[in-house]
Amino acid sequence: MYLEFYSQVYAPPVEIEESKNGYRISMELPGSLRDDIKVWAEQGILTITGEKKAPFSDSEEEKGSRLMAERVFGKFSRSFQLPEDADTSRIEANFDNGILTVEIPKSEKAKPKDIRIN
Repeated sequence: MYLEFYSQVYAPPVEIEESKNGYRISMELPGSLRDDIKVWAEQGILTITGEKKAPFSDSEEEKGSRLMAERVFGKFSRSFQLPEDADTSRIEANFDNGILTVEIPKSEKAKPKDIRIN
């Protein structure tokens, strides 16, 4: 049997969306726990850090029973430059079913306004 081993850096996949009211960042974090994830905004940068812990112990790994491992575990850090119209004082984060969703509202000044024609 041929076994391949790769050294990988854990970088959870992300989707970023924009609407007229704000931005949404969705990050896949299956197997992570809410308490292992931190989100903060500082000086126009949104940072998400955390850890996806391996479900096996070191003693099981030393036994050599695992023949293949494609899942990636470990600590991660992702940072995103926020647009100038982001209202960092109203950012909200939610973690549900392994998906972290960060809602970043646009400032009221930046939102489009309909102008009535007289």
